[in-house]
Amino acid sequence: MRKSGKIGMGVIGCGSISWLCHFPSIKAIPELELVAVCDSNEEYARKAAEKWGAKKWYTDYRKMVENKDLNAVVIASANSVHCEQTIAAARAGLHVYVEKPMAVTNKEAWEMVRVCRENNVKLTVGTNQRFWLQHEWAKKLIDDGVIGEVKFGRSSLHETWHLYQDNVAYSDWRLKPKQAGSATLFDQGSHRVDLLRWLVGSEAKRVVGVAKRVATPEDVCSLDDLSWVAIEFENGAYGFVTTDKFSPVVSNITEIYATEGMLFASSEATNPFQSVPLAVYTAKDYTWENYPEILKKYRYPEEFWVTDLITRPLEKKWISITPPREWSFTRMMKHFLTCFVEDKEPLVTGEDGAKVMEILCAVFKSMETNSWVDLPLKEEVVPPHYRPYYEKKKEAK
Repeated sequence: MRKSGKIGMGVIGCGSISWLCHFPSIKAIPELELVAVCDSNEEYARKAAEKWGAKKWYTDYRKMVENKDLNAVVIASANSVHCEQTIAAARAGLHVYVEKPMAVTNKEAWEMVRVCRENNVKLTVGTNQRFWLQHEWAKKLIDDGVIGEVKFGRSSLHETWHLYQDNVAYSDWRLKPKQAGSATLFDQGSHRVDLLRWLVGSEAKRVVGVAKRVATPEDVCSLDDLSWVAIEFENGAYGFVTTDKFSPVVSNITEIYATEGMLFASSEATNPFQSVPLAVYTAKDYTWENYPEILKKYRYPEEFWVTDLITRPLEKKWISITPPREWSFTRMMKHFLTCFVEDKEPLVTGEDGAKVMEILCAVFKSMETNSWVDLPLKEEVVPPHYRPYYEKKKEAK
């Protein structure tokens, strides 16, 4: 903690996600102070420092992590450098919030976990879907048994390249195999795999899937623009995740089907089929007195206000829920702060991030073997378009 009494934060990577989400979140939290920013592009680093009030700016992250006023860093750089930057920060004694995807290979992800544990620093991964209120409430309803035992879940996130790349992106690294490793599978799939794994409440047992380019011209990007992932969980449930980079508008939904009910959740966009952030149906018998509090707040009378008070059991029906629209990035940043100040485990741990990387990398292994792949992986899996660059990277060490 600094002499000012505030926690010193640094940000590595001064591109669009930092400007849209991380810098505003740090500024919104009184306990935090932006001490330093870093970007390999000097102009980006300097402008970020000027706009957001950082005390210093750097172009070399190795020098930035030596800043004694820092307590923690956000790593929002290209995927290919997440591992080395996380390790450097951890060895400097800094807590780490690393953007998704956590790494480019499963081995990198577990190495990040190991080094952070060895240096007694917190590590969280920016799969912020858990911090949307509708997802948080969905998780509570599931854990409280309101819809019974989960047997199947599906989560999707579809959006064209152009929505983000043409409107807000500062650079084109997401299009480059050398820096991204994978496109839609890593970019959107990391969010949805993490969310589904959390809601189902079980570890993945085996995976089969596809990640390939089907619509994007190769001269624009050679990486995957379509992915689907089928997951068998250890508890016997199944899950399915789909993403793409060619749908002209955003489409997303998370569906959970259980033995005594179901729920649908949406966070990124709405449309005529997803008109509310959360919809829940339970087939359980309830009275007004023991009806789940989350559902009670959104269950409005249709004919007479007394009906629900005297009907036993309550009439079963869909409940549409629109929680307050709180910013998930700020909620996650506040949680991260609490974790390292109070020495608590993050909601999204480094191990969670590594297990998501195992699932994502298993998709590429599945395409090689044309079969299901058991987890945990027995070898390091490198995305095919990233392999030539990764081999050179290892040779250079």
